[in-house]
This record gives sequence, structure tokens and C-alpha cells, in this order.
Amino acid sequence: MAPVKEAPVSRQRRAQRKRSKTGCRTCRARHIKCDESPGGVCRNCTSTGRICEGYDLCRLPHKRSVVYLPDLASRLCWIMNSDEKRCFSYFHHHSISSLVSFFDSPLWQNLVRQLSHTEPAVYHAANMLGAVQEDSEENGMRLAGINLHRPRHRFALEQSVRSFALLNKRHASQDPQLKEATLVCCLLFTLSELLLGQYTTALRHLRSGLQILNEAAADTHCLPAIDQSLVEAFVRLDTQSSHFATDGPLLHLKRDAEEWSSGDAIPLPRNVQEARRELNHVLCKGIPFLSECWVLSGTEIELNFNSLRLTQQSLLASLSQHKQRLELFCKKSYAKLNAKEQRGVEILQLQYLDQILSVKTCFFNGPIPGYLTPEYVALLSAHESLMAKFPERSTITLDNGIIPGLYIVASKCPDYRVRLRAIRALQSWPHCEGFINSNIIASLALESLKRELVKVNKAELSLIVGDNEEELVRFLFDTLSCTEQAAYWSIIRASKILQHKP
Repeated sequence: MAPVKEAPVSRQRRAQRKRSKTGCRTCRARHIKCDESPGGVCRNCTSTGRICEGYDLCRLPHKRSVVYLPDLASRLCWIMNSDEKRCFSYFHHHSISSLVSFFDSPLWQNLVRQLSHTEPAVYHAANMLGAVQEDSEENGMRLAGINLHRPRHRFALEQSVRSFALLNKRHASQDPQLKEATLVCCLLFTLSELLLGQYTTALRHLRSGLQILNEAAADTHCLPAIDQSLVEAFVRLDTQSSHFATDGPLLHLKRDAEEWSSGDAIPLPRNVQEARRELNHVLCKGIPFLSECWVLSGTEIELNFNSLRLTQQSLLASLSQHKQRLELFCKKSYAKLNAKEQRGVEILQLQYLDQILSVKTCFFNGPIPGYLTPEYVALLSAHESLMAKFPERSTITLDNGIIPGLYIVASKCPDYRVRLRAIRALQSWPHCEGFINSNIIASLALESLKRELVKVNKAELSLIVGDNEEELVRFLFDTLSCTEQAAYWSIIRASKILQHKP
């Protein structure tokens, strides 16, 4: 038999074999073999008068099915390597679409998208979030912590270092765009650390951004120059952090009062975004109040009952007014909205139902009375109905969505089987809503329910004892043990699970 001739190797394949996988960034971007000289720069660059961009700390594992943005490199005026292209594409294709899955947002669809193409610091921070989110999704949105044995975590760390270095270089710059670029980086760092379960670091980045905004608020010309959607994002995270920090909301912005008497002729929201702002205005007061009340003992509530009761009644009145305005807006405009806007309105309606029930029951230190069970069932059914119509199961958003309402049912409802239904709904959609991770909430509610059933010796205990449930509880305590200040979270203190840790 005649010997089989080896197929000729194409020039392209031969060229690929010569390319170094560990060379400097400049050579890799030029698709040529790097001599990898020690000392941080290669002779291949310096001998030709080029600036050597140095060596990367790590490389991501090869992945065949990678979608790049079309003509990506030509849009940017700095060197990109293949790993950065990959994570930058992931950020634009996936992260942004996830962040706007509940509501359209000029912050993500315009400002961040633009700055990531013009500001290298924002570009690297976006790569960090893209890498961390992709890794989190593969891990079922579990809070894995920083693990430098994971290639994406090493890559994310490298990108954050590059972003910090670029911001520090321009610290004394008078460039008016620097403030917005820094705020966007703080926001991207915060989200990345939350996905990693690094709450202490996330709060540190958030506080850095809040400090910039508070300083800008003192200058009548500075704050209006900052994109309003960026300010609103920090307001939402600042409000959510009430449950996860001991110092409460830190942003001090002068806002026009939005309270009115029933006789005032206030125009209805003109669109979903205005309706969403109205809700966020009420949440800025309601969420910190709940985080305060949930950790109070019965004695503390009794001693401060009059002032607490006044705040509670004021909040309930405000929630009812805004809920009625949303209903009138829906009656007038719902049919004209597109599918995403209609879903957004339904999310707002869930938030009002959740907040009203939460504020109404915030003084109960023990079991919730059984006569409130129908309200919990109605709240759960509304969430299940929305989830059935929500095929795009986003993994990260800044908005409150389904988690707070499902947590109220899963942790408070007098009917144990209804609580278990809510826990299963949380488990069916692993994702993060700002500071709130569905896995943490589901695990917390599951452990609290199990302890209550053990205490009262209920037969329903058999429904929640299994390998999956035990694994979830281990995940919860592993996360809490690795998180500074976790014992001070309002949801942890309210559950009392750390008082008698198994």
C-alpha cells in the first residue's frame, strides 16, 4: 500500500502554532511570537520602538463557542488580547442584556456601553464583571468567594488591577468625564464583588461611589452634570445595603418632596420609568425602616412603639397612594405598552404588594397570625404568575424583582406548605438582584423553616430533608462564615439562625 501523504498544513494554521500563548500583550495583539524576555517588557517590542504592554498574569482556558462583537478591535484605541475580547463581548452580549431584563436603562444601554469604548478603566472593569458573571453562572450563581485556582477569577483580579491603576494615574486630572468614569468603575466593581460573595469589599466600593456623589451634591454645578441614571443606580444599591451594613443609607441628596394630600392634583406617571421612580422613592424610606424593625426585640418595639407606629402608618399611606396611582396608570396606558413594559409594570405591582405586607407585619416578633395567610398566598401566586411569563431568566439586575416578595412568603407565612412553595420558586431562578442573592435567601428560608418544623414536630419536615437541602444549608453557613459582618445583616438577625448554629 502506498504511503498516505500528509495533508498540507495551511499558512493560517502554521502561523497559529507560532503564536505564543504566554507572550506580552503587544505581541499577542499583533499575532506574532513573543521572545518573552524577563523584566516586564520584551525585546521584540523595544527593538522596534513599540511600547510593550507587559505580560498578563493568567490566560483563560480555550473555548470554541465564543461570540465576539463585530469589528471590536477597530473601535478601541488600545491593545486588546483574545481573553479581553472574549470577556468584553460577554459583557456587551450578556451582562448588559441581563441588567436591563426588568426595565430599559440608559445607564447600561447608553452610558456604560459608551464609556467602556472610550475609557480604558471602564473597559477593564467591564471585563472583570463579564468574567465573574460567566463563572458565577457556571456555578449556579453560588457565592464562591475569590478562588485564584479558577482562571476567570485570576483574570478578573488582573483586570481590576489594571482599572485601578488607570484611575489612579488620572487622580489629579480635571477631565470632567473622569468623575463619571470613576463612578461607573465603582458600580462595576461593586457588582463583581457581590457575585463573588465579597460583601465587605462590595460595600467598600459602593461607599467610594457614594462619597463621590455626596461631595458632588455639595457643589450645585457638579451633581447635575452626572448622568441621572447613574445616580439612581447608586441610590438603589445604597437603599438595599440597609439590610447588609450597620451604618444604613449613606447618600445624602436633596430631593423634592413627593408627599401630597389626597386632594392634590398630581399628574399620573407618563411612562413606566416614571412609575418606577415613584416606587423607588418609597422604597428609599421603606427598606431602611424594615431593616430597622426586623432586628428589634419585643421589648424594644414596645418601648418605641409610638414613633415606630407613626412611621409605619405614614409608609402604608404612601404605599397605598402610589399603588393606586400605578393602578390608574395601568388602566389608562397598559394596553399601549410593549411586552417588556407590561412585565415591568407587573414587577412594580409585586413590589407594592410585597412592601405593604412587609410593613404591615414588621412588628410581629413571633409567628404571624393565621388570618393573614390569604395575603401571603395571593402574593406568592402573583409571583408565580409573573415567573411563568418570564422566559428570559436574567442572572443579575440592580432592581428589586421577585426575591424580596418570595422571601417574605418563604420566611413569614403561617402555612408551612406555602412557605415551601415560595422556597422552591426561589430555587427555580438562581440570580442576584443587587445585594440580594436568591441562593442565600432560599437557603436561609429553608433552614429557618426546618428549625421551626423540628421545634413543633410537624410531619412536613419530611418534605425538606434531603441531600439537596442539606447541601444548600452547608452553602449558607459556608458563605456566612466567610463574610465579615454577616451576623449583623438584618435578615440573619431576624432569622436568629446564628444564635444556635448547628
